Amino acid sequence: MNIEFLANLLGDGPLHTAVIVFSLAAMVLAAAIWIMEFSGWTISRKGLVRNNVQWNATSIALVAVCAAIYIAVRPITITLIPGFAGVGINMILAPIFSILFGLPGAIGVTFSMPIGDAISGALTLGSVAGFLSHTFVTWLPYKMVQDFKLKSLTSMASFYLWGVLIGPIIHSIVIPGWLDFTHILPPAVAWGGVAPIIFVNHGIVAAILAPVVLAVLYPLVKARGLYWRDRYRWGDETPMEKPLA
Repeated sequence: MNIEFLANLLGDGPLHTAVIVFSLAAMVLAAAIWIMEFSGWTISRKGLVRNNVQWNATSIALVAVCAAIYIAVRPITITLIPGFAGVGINMILAPIFSILFGLPGAIGVTFSMPIGDAISGALTLGSVAGFLSHTFVTWLPYKMVQDFKLKSLTSMASFYLWGVLIGPIIHSIVIPGWLDFTHILPPAVAWGGVAPIIFVNHGIVAAILAPVVLAVLYPLVKARGLYWRDRYRWGDETPMEKPLA
């Protein structure tokens, strides 16, 4: 499947240079984000502050479990539209794991990409973009979604904004931009085929199925004390940094 309008607009039109530059800049930003977080710092309204993430056996286990689940369900695909590439069910889990488990969830999902590619023998230059680009469907929801509550319209709206709309839009620009820039795929294929497939997977499918998955996982995570804001006792009385949103 190829959307000719996108192929012409982004692959050979006046926006071509702009989206390539945006893609490369976003990848640099993603790398900087992980260097910052692993160094113990994060971004808040007050600027650069300590992230104060508590790394213990539970946090490390959550990283491993999130990565393992994301890799395990990766081969599971469904075809919604004949002739359209399969829809990866695992991709709806990226923002969900991030808002439920915080930074460990975001790390588990993001870093599972090169691991999964290596296991499946599909590790390529495109894996670099897939890894860094996943930052925007994991780290952004983690940072921007306020204390999530399943029955809160505000929480769900924030989840949809960052995890289903903005994150996937950036994701669907970065990967095709990298594939185009490195000449792995022709521009028409990268922008007319890959870009819409990514947005369908991370955006449209997530918009439909995420509420169902959240309805199942959120009560279980809360009941077992694994919701990251409960574990870290997030609140005004703690010195931990507040989210951007």
